[in-house]
Amino acid sequence: MPLKTRVINELFKQTGLPTLLLDEDDPEWHNEAFAALPDAVRDELLKRVAQEQQSQHFEWAGHRFELLITGRHRLLLGIPGGNRELQRALLAQLPPALDAGGDPWLNCATLLGPLLGWNHCAAVKHKSPNADDLLGYWRKGTLQAPRHLPLENSFALQLYAANDEQLLLPNPRKQYPDDPLLSGNGDSLCIAQRVDIPGNDGKRNAAGYLCVWGKPEVEQLQAARTLLPLAADLVSAHLQRQQLNDSDSDFDLPNFPTDDLTGLPGRTAFDATLESFEAHYRHTHQDCLMAMIDINGLSAINSERGIEFGDQLLRQLAQHLLQICRRQDRVFRFGGDEFMLLLPLRGKVPPLQERISQIEKEFRTQTSLNRFSVSMGLARLSETRGSSDDLMLLTDQRLREAKQQQQR
Repeated sequence: MPLKTRVINELFKQTGLPTLLLDEDDPEWHNEAFAALPDAVRDELLKRVAQEQQSQHFEWAGHRFELLITGRHRLLLGIPGGNRELQRALLAQLPPALDAGGDPWLNCATLLGPLLGWNHCAAVKHKSPNADDLLGYWRKGTLQAPRHLPLENSFALQLYAANDEQLLLPNPRKQYPDDPLLSGNGDSLCIAQRVDIPGNDGKRNAAGYLCVWGKPEVEQLQAARTLLPLAADLVSAHLQRQQLNDSDSDFDLPNFPTDDLTGLPGRTAFDATLESFEAHYRHTHQDCLMAMIDINGLSAINSERGIEFGDQLLRQLAQHLLQICRRQDRVFRFGGDEFMLLLPLRGKVPPLQERISQIEKEFRTQTSLNRFSVSMGLARLSETRGSSDDLMLLTDQRLREAKQQQQR
């Protein structure tokens, strides 16, 4: 996609890092920092940039540069020195977050959003030839609810079809006015990094992408250009490990519609999953922990703070439940303020009560609801000798007992 000179001018005219734009082999624009370089250095850089055939990083005359080639344009960017610290931070934080469980796309966006500092940071899973799922969306400092993204009118089609794994879009909203992901007509730049994993045929298949967009400072642009490929490689490696672990997976369930408010699968998906757990128990005696969770006093909260505030609580609780669960665990919105968790057990029982208590503390701090709490009923499939109906009754009974304890 051709680079727009006006966009480049606006992005880089104030930076102290040297920047040069060439159209074919002819200099089209440069900033004051590039003009301030010694004549011999500028001449050598022009020669090198004109000769290179692919985008790359290199060092020259004591400066670090990145060369971006797209179409007939070549953009040379001075690279600030802080990227190495950000790379170390990403390498120190993202792999443990992925290994800890929860959705890898959500975990990635949760970490990348504040690290990169753009207005928007998204992690999108490629679901089918016609649709993606936005599972992690960091927007101006806040995680947003997941949602379904049709691929029609999406820039993702270009990204998935491209030879290059990274796509840079100046004026993205202008190029893709009906894109279901992009928001904000004033956003001047979008960078998307495809996440690939090898398929059974040896080819690399798109698993999804990581994306940032907004009005970046030059340092933010360079950080994104460096960190997005690194994050994509880490997510790809994690997904490949998941594939190996899931090669003997216990369940292969069809896709079900998700809840519009929270993005979680709903009652139909829960019923089908529970039925599969029951059948699996009959053959293998693998146990399963069921958790029934609801928010105490949500009606009163809605009356005091408004329905939109209550809906935001439900969305946030859904995200927190995903984060505390392992990759093999399942989270559902059962209805109203009630959530269901199904956790297959192969060893120790996860410390679910401790994790829920931590969520309650975070919510009290973040929402100023000093008495915010949830109630939870827990039961194991082995307690009902593999009967899913009895498991539901037992879990519901324990939820009621927990709510009575809360009221005392």
